[in-house]
Amino acid sequence: MRKHPSYAIAAAIAALLAPQSAFAEPGNTVQESGAAAAEVADPATIQRISDLRFGRFASPGTASSIRINVDGSFDAVGDVASSTNMAQPASGRGPAQFRVEQAGNRGGTVFIPGDITLSNGSATIGVTNITGRLVVISGFGRQRVYRLDMGGTLQIEGNQAPGSYIGDFDVTVIYN
Repeated sequence: MRKHPSYAIAAAIAALLAPQSAFAEPGNTVQESGAAAAEVADPATIQRISDLRFGRFASPGTASSIRINVDGSFDAVGDVASSTNMAQPASGRGPAQFRVEQAGNRGGTVFIPGDITLSNGSATIGVTNITGRLVVISGFGRQRVYRLDMGGTLQIEGNQAPGSYIGDFDVTVIYN
């Protein structure tokens, strides 16, 4: 039976491409490295856009509060109200904001802190009545992007010690 020439050529090429041992003189070795890659996307991400900012104010003579609402507005109660119009830092006042991306068309729950403690190193101020609001920014089905807006009430004591007060908090998203 006569072999067709294209089968013979294909068999010769396959033999050349098949893994095989290299023959070299003893003591001669060559090596090259390769790489393998993959990217596994996290089904959910959260990124801080802005911090919860109560701005600058004078130390009140009596207990007072400043409320930052999720829409960016604020309310001041007590002696502190008269000093909320003083010059503000560049970041001003406003709610904390986070960008939450969800993949996989899954539901979930967002956990925000119940309260936050701010400190200047020697004195503290509490933040209570923390609220949050999720706003759909974009996406349908398997990929959605939300913005989480978060506000709270700063509880200022009478004659609060001056200083820059800072505190950390966690926001957690748990998907089903």
